[in-house]
Amino acid sequence: MSRLEKTLKAFLNNIGVVAINLALTIVALIEAASVGAETAAKLPTLYLPDAKIAEVYRGNWANTLAACKVPADASQDARANQHTEPKRPWKVDVNGHYPGWYPGVDMKHQAAAYLACEKNLPLVLRAWELTKSTYQLADGGVRPMTMYDNPHAVVPETTIDGGVVYYPLLATASIDFLLLGDMIFRFSQDKNWLRENLPAMRRAAAYIESWIDDAGLLESQPYDLDQAYRDIDGVAQASARWAFMRLADLENVAGETERRREAETVAARLAKGAKDYFWDENRGYYMEHLAYNNLAAAKRLGSIMAVSSQMDDAHSAAKAIDGVIGIGVDAFNVGVGAAGAHEWAANNETEGAWIQIGFTEPVSIGGAFLYNRTDPNIQPGERFAEGYLEFSDGSPRVEVKFSGFAVSRAAVSFAPRKAAWVKFTGTKMQGANGAHAGLAELQLISSEAPYLKYTHGMTDANFAMLAFGVADSGKANRVWDYFKTHESAFYEVNGIYAPTWIAEKAETYSVAELNKRAPYKDCVAMARTWRYDAMMRHRMRDGDGLYKTIAYANALYDRPSGGGAGWFAERYGLGRFQPGDEAQATIPKYAEYPAVYNSAIVQQTLLGLDVDVWGTILIDPCAPLDWYEKGFGQEGCGVMKDMNLGHFYKTDRAEGWIEGQAESYKIRLRLPPQFGNVPCTVVSGNRPIAHERMKDMVVLTLLTAPNKRTAFMIKRAD
Repeated sequence: MSRLEKTLKAFLNNIGVVAINLALTIVALIEAASVGAETAAKLPTLYLPDAKIAEVYRGNWANTLAACKVPADASQDARANQHTEPKRPWKVDVNGHYPGWYPGVDMKHQAAAYLACEKNLPLVLRAWELTKSTYQLADGGVRPMTMYDNPHAVVPETTIDGGVVYYPLLATASIDFLLLGDMIFRFSQDKNWLRENLPAMRRAAAYIESWIDDAGLLESQPYDLDQAYRDIDGVAQASARWAFMRLADLENVAGETERRREAETVAARLAKGAKDYFWDENRGYYMEHLAYNNLAAAKRLGSIMAVSSQMDDAHSAAKAIDGVIGIGVDAFNVGVGAAGAHEWAANNETEGAWIQIGFTEPVSIGGAFLYNRTDPNIQPGERFAEGYLEFSDGSPRVEVKFSGFAVSRAAVSFAPRKAAWVKFTGTKMQGANGAHAGLAELQLISSEAPYLKYTHGMTDANFAMLAFGVADSGKANRVWDYFKTHESAFYEVNGIYAPTWIAEKAETYSVAELNKRAPYKDCVAMARTWRYDAMMRHRMRDGDGLYKTIAYANALYDRPSGGGAGWFAERYGLGRFQPGDEAQATIPKYAEYPAVYNSAIVQQTLLGLDVDVWGTILIDPCAPLDWYEKGFGQEGCGVMKDMNLGHFYKTDRAEGWIEGQAESYKIRLRLPPQFGNVPCTVVSGNRPIAHERMKDMVVLTLLTAPNKRTAFMIKRAD
């Protein structure tokens, strides 16, 4: 019998579990995995009724996550091109197809996995420092990807028909920066680190807040996607609300009461915006995304009546209403929104420059968005700081003040008025020098219907609204009822199953909504969407459904497509999952699915392991009911620095242990569902310990000795 078998057998005997054969099967799979002894020793051990999950978990690490790590001494100072990041602490795919760094989307998933799998805080801190030092811009926004000549936190994309230019990930990296900072602190519990890094997080929060309108809606552009157009994205709305709640918790730990309240206020505004505008009472679920009902666009009702001047045809007044906010750098030579290409610029004018927009018929207006020029070569004196709007109906003029951010805009709300034309005049500039003030875009918003609403059946926005607590219990139940009735639409395509499609009716996306380069990639199964799906199931206590989606992923792990069995590809092209599939063949060994599988799905939702900002350990599994009969648990998952944890569940008890420093650990644990309302007893070292029972949760405090396991057991009192 191997050493690992002996250790496991002793552990199981100590907790009175008789499922030795099951455990030894898991051991065999673990020891057969292609992981070195040193690496294997660092990884958590899973005791689950389905040995396949442990196999995939270990395979994800050995095949992908470990292979993607980049040693610190391997970093170079030089870069090959603008898309290369030589100092990255990890790659996002095994083969290094993407040589850059991606604070938007990829960073948070892999950071969570490296903490969960091997407690590698130094590696994650390298990711944080690189992002903060190089990718956080002067205005607080975080650049979502490696593009050193991009002065903005945005990159344009174009839809298939070329009719829409949009800026995916505009808010993503900034939101994820807050979530990563929160993740690091919860794991490290390092208040000195928190004090040093909160200023950078506040700057990112201020940048996000600058894109929130008076209705509490975040103009985010697509949050997790770059292939499908969204403007005010429901997933971003929910994620930003969650990020501000997490920031509020951190401010609370730091003793910053007023700043905590400020963050909570922003979170409440975002939640109210979702409730007031995303929720559809008739459908019984949230819309996918909203877009501003901009009447001034030339393709709508607007036209240029007059302008004080224009520098040349390339900077004509018409560029201010062409529907394109001229910001960003086009990384793929497909967008038409590169900086400066779609902006009106006056000729030798700054203060006093004006532009007048007319309509084919009088329209009711209740708001405006004005975007300063964003060409990186212009001077501060060519960006407006203040101005005013005048209206044809003679109503009082409206004062306009621009933000000081790199993508400087003014968001203005006013009492509705019906106007045949609107005129903007700039009165003050942001600095000196320059002679060609102007606007990248002037949007005038309908007061009767300020937002256009879009959805393709139920979408991932609903998963996120439930997962991040935006939906109250009533709305959550309605969404859940609809989802369970239409569940199959999110997993099956052409007879192949995978978690999780972004939309119930993905086939209804139009050419004006899908990206020109690879239009169908993001309509299909992605781990980031699966994460929200799993978190929703956790909230609704659907262990059977969560396990079913894990089985779908396990089947993909065995398919000989993309990188072959044992790897996950970046995305799944229209559910074909065959060798030669464009999405599979391009990025065949991608880290997103392995990272999400190991951290978000197995640790955070299935096993329910987490920690709050005060160091309270949460053990809240979401497992199939029959697993409690068979027994399940784990030891060694990364929850907190310098602390080891094990736990195990049966129908009549929950038990575990903590090993770490000499201190007290507070634990909040969900009881097995078979407990019902029966009273329970809590013991440690055969002695009763004080606890608090809150329905199906128990809260206890465990006193530990240094480097010694301290065990506890919770049993039914009958």
